[in-house]
Amino acid sequence: MDQLELLKKDWQKQDSTFPKLSKSELSTLIHKKSSSIVKWLFIISLLEFVIPHLIILFTGDNDSTKIYEDLGLTSFKVISFTVYYIVILFFIYLFYKNYKSISANSNPKILMQNIIQTREVVKYYIWFNLTMFFVISIVILYKVFNTPLFIDKIPEDVNMTIVWLVCLVVIALLVVMFWLFYRLIYGVLLNKLKENYKELINNNIDC
Repeated sequence: MDQLELLKKDWQKQDSTFPKLSKSELSTLIHKKSSSIVKWLFIISLLEFVIPHLIILFTGDNDSTKIYEDLGLTSFKVISFTVYYIVILFFIYLFYKNYKSISANSNPKILMQNIIQTREVVKYYIWFNLTMFFVISIVILYKVFNTPLFIDKIPEDVNMTIVWLVCLVVIALLVVMFWLFYRLIYGVLLNKLKENYKELINNNIDC
């Protein structure tokens, strides 16, 4: 018998000494873990919304407002920010709703549905933020490149197509950086939810 087989047998002997959880106990444990994870998703999303606005509140928003005014984007700022606030607050509400739902229901089938729903909501939340950043950046860039001040200062031999490509690459890199940040912050929690879901499936825990 080779060394690998001996190790397997030894592991099986050790494993048999550990207490086995019943399906009911395992379901309760996964329920508590999932509830805690979704609570953290809600807290992080709330902090992500509140902290930047606290910074703006104490540092002032005059500079950014003036930039939008100079570019003739005051209406665009009002519309885009209104859409942003409405959608983000709606996502925060969904996070809170999912947390309350998971906390209130111990039914394994409902727990599985809530885990799937929460993962989907987080994915949509991330893509909405990235899309808003990309769209606003493109609009501001377009307006900057078409202002008389920029047109007068740009040398005639400059190829604007190349300038646009460089700017788009920079914006794309920023989007990727933000995506990696979201993956780091939210990805860890989502992976834990995924593990909980798999645990429910693998142990045939249902209603």
